[in-house]
Amino acid sequence: MCEYCTRHGSGKRWYENARNFSKELASTDYVIDFNDRYFVREPKPGSRVILEYDSTRPIDVEERSKVDTYYKKYLHHQVVTHDEATSVLRLAGNLTEDHEKTIVALPCICRYAVYGKDKSNACFGIAFSHEYTKRFPDYLGGNHQYLSVDEAQEHLENLITNEDLVHAVSALGVPYIGMLCNCDMKVCSPYYQRVRLGIDSPFHKGHSAAFIDASKCTQCGTCQEVCSFNVPIISDDESIMTINPESCFGCGVCVKHCPEDAIVLEPFERKLGF
Repeated sequence: MCEYCTRHGSGKRWYENARNFSKELASTDYVIDFNDRYFVREPKPGSRVILEYDSTRPIDVEERSKVDTYYKKYLHHQVVTHDEATSVLRLAGNLTEDHEKTIVALPCICRYAVYGKDKSNACFGIAFSHEYTKRFPDYLGGNHQYLSVDEAQEHLENLITNEDLVHAVSALGVPYIGMLCNCDMKVCSPYYQRVRLGIDSPFHKGHSAAFIDASKCTQCGTCQEVCSFNVPIISDDESIMTINPESCFGCGVCVKHCPEDAIVLEPFERKLGF
């Protein structure tokens, strides 16, 4: 298990522990103070250009320490599988007192800052985040959709039908989980902070990894094309396709696209860190 599961999972994965979605935790001063700051952020639409995500930019040691501390304390993300994402929606939605319309589909702040919009409302505020979006209705341009658990799951299915998204649970004051992100990896700020600064706290790998069935694989290279993390490798003579499970983030996008159904996601105990 990762350090967040060890500290906050009570024997489970930390995003399976009901306490981490609870009113008790959401009502602590620590979480309230962070969310009051979080939901008033309003980047100018389209203000962040793709070049700002250049991983070759010089690294400032103080910046690395500051960003690492921020994500460890407040805004930690971790990749989850599609099945885990739907389970998180149901768990978080059913824990609220009035859970009919408490999941909020809202714009992804990364897309909003780069593209100037997110018409698909790709991310979800879960657990008690709806209390903040109702207080700040213009957050990221407004247009928030308040959904039941079933409606949210349908919205999620529509999203992944049209786009290749990476699901990630997001703390809004660790260990309180208040968001389920559905990330466009071309503009995902936490992931690029990880890559550029060499720290894993912004965007952890998941607890699963992809494995190839060599008897089915035709070395077509599709998995290599769709992987946002450059993990699948094909040999020089194109006879062997391999995925290093320690490098795999466990998102499952390659599984979705494999024309031969030669890839499966399986739970994986990482030895080299998340």
